[in-house]
Amino acid sequence: MNRISIVQHYVDKIIENIKSDTERKSAIIHTYGVAQCCALIAGRRGLNTELAYISGLLHDIYAFFTGSSLCHAQSGAEMARPAIRNMNIFSDEEKKCILSAIFYHSNKEVVHDEYDEVLKDADLLQRFLTDTVSLINERAVPRLNKLLNEFDIEAASIDYGQNQETAAEPFKKSLFADIAEKFAGQNICGERENKTFIEIIKYYPEASAFDELRNNWCAAFVYHCALKAGMELPIKQPPIEYRFAGAGAWYEWGKANGFISHDNGGFIPERGDIVIFNHIISPENKPKDSAWHDHIGIVLACEDEFLVTAEGNIDNQNVSGIVKRRRDHTIGCFLRIPDGYQYDGWKCDYKASRIYTL
Repeated sequence: MNRISIVQHYVDKIIENIKSDTERKSAIIHTYGVAQCCALIAGRRGLNTELAYISGLLHDIYAFFTGSSLCHAQSGAEMARPAIRNMNIFSDEEKKCILSAIFYHSNKEVVHDEYDEVLKDADLLQRFLTDTVSLINERAVPRLNKLLNEFDIEAASIDYGQNQETAAEPFKKSLFADIAEKFAGQNICGERENKTFIEIIKYYPEASAFDELRNNWCAAFVYHCALKAGMELPIKQPPIEYRFAGAGAWYEWGKANGFISHDNGGFIPERGDIVIFNHIISPENKPKDSAWHDHIGIVLACEDEFLVTAEGNIDNQNVSGIVKRRRDHTIGCFLRIPDGYQYDGWKCDYKASRIYTL
């Protein structure tokens, strides 16, 4: 089986699981149309048509898997990373090329490396050829007109496009806390039979996700609540080594963005802050030599010497709930995300992060 066939088999399995017949058909048309456009554009520009075609096949897998387009380019690169690593058919340089193209393909108003540009252009061209301007974001119009000119495509220049700015409300701490309180109060049990729990872990695409997160989903709970509150955030943000399913990723991300505060020097925790705990899990309930940040939750209230928090997987007991905890040495730090936060993590240098080798 050649490399394209191996990747096609992986992608087809994902598309087959789309429940809606209409959405499944649309996914097939778009995926294979973009892949073909990738090969056409790459050939015209003297690039490797096979790698370009493969990046086209993989570019929307996360949206197909989760049913959400939210940060699907960045999360799609993370979904594809272990998948193509396990195929064991690509060199590190080839993996870097494919994953970078996926990571940046939504950012069509910015110019990146040559294979990144091929996928962006192919994604636009396929949509233009199948549905003219109705699916073209207004910010991508200059790129489309340049592409039509490059390929001598007989079409009038497009001077408008669809404004696809999200209709969702921007992130608000108060809403974040309300959502966390609602979910935590349901005493969600981390079992396959619990539909809410399956929703919480649906963002993590490997078959092993359930087993890995069972009794270990406090950070996945925070991530789910954050997305429900309007936050855009991929499952993994380079150069952070871990996914947001772990408290360590929240800590590293918060530190990188200047969101970390400590419970001293007059800092007062507020409703909607994230609290990262310090060795709060008893040694018998966690792996040996674990990091200090072993639990995470969302602050609902600060009552002098106590915090009221919404948590998933309380004390590694595999259930959510609302907890009253003492403000003592078990509080590692707080993470305060400002209202109106907008994701700009795509501005990182994906190739330099070396994340593709992990």
